[in-house]
Amino acid sequence: MKKWVVSGTLLTILTASGVHAAWFDGNDALTSAHQRLLEGKTAASVESMIEAWQQPSLSASRQDHLAQLLALAITEDCGRSLSRQTLPDWLNNVSIRRETVQTTSRVYYRVQVAGESQPGVEAFTLKKWPDETVISDDLSTEQQHRWRLVKDGLSEPVSEGLYQLTAESVAGETWSSWLLLTQPQPRQTLSWKDTRSWHIAPFDDFNSTCQRPFLTLNLYPQNQTDGAPIWSAEKHKRLPTQLPMLDVPNGQYWFSVALIERRWQGALSIEEVQRIGRAIDLPDLDPGSLEAIAPEADNQ
Repeated sequence: MKKWVVSGTLLTILTASGVHAAWFDGNDALTSAHQRLLEGKTAASVESMIEAWQQPSLSASRQDHLAQLLALAITEDCGRSLSRQTLPDWLNNVSIRRETVQTTSRVYYRVQVAGESQPGVEAFTLKKWPDETVISDDLSTEQQHRWRLVKDGLSEPVSEGLYQLTAESVAGETWSSWLLLTQPQPRQTLSWKDTRSWHIAPFDDFNSTCQRPFLTLNLYPQNQTDGAPIWSAEKHKRLPTQLPMLDVPNGQYWFSVALIERRWQGALSIEEVQRIGRAIDLPDLDPGSLEAIAPEADNQ
């Protein structure tokens, strides 16, 4: 009989998540993913998850189970141990963002890949296994050192599963990495109270190895949301729940609030974002400060 080297905490989590003995039968990639995770071999477990996702005709129950198993693996250290792969010297950083956007008239979804490269990147592609292209673009000279590629206006959230990132440097070097996404967030945590304030539901502290979600606020001129905001703020503690007084000309603006959760897959930064946005009318007001705004609840 195999002797597992496993902490009581992880075994309790696996059991509470519906992982029963049936999932350990056989010698396939899914079984291997369980075994390696229980042995504390997180990166090797993820390699088995990737192999399992590549199997043809993967059932819905196995897809759901793989997504849950990935979520459990992330709890070890917020995903930093999920991959041993490092970025090449010509890639400074790469981040993937999955976003839900809610306005007063509709809800839609987007996915974004962003990064920086000192020598420069010529092309970048994000594909879902096996052959669905999500994002693919040749970068202009202005984009090659810092890029942000977005697929916008999606009718459904970007699903869980296996993806592949591929980048080509200006010198012709190629880098590729597998990416595993968990199931999309099931509930909307962020919602409007009125035109100048919003509600943040209590956070789920199940994955305490990641930093707590943080908030970004952006104010744009109406109909110019693609440019730089005229005012912005980022808050990691004592999250505000209303717009501060701002010294801006009278007029109509577009105001956006985003709640961001960040995890890792080795060197890759992965962000889950809930964003709400609406048009607001602002008069001239005395300058204010976010520090003067009290948080909505102590558990934030």
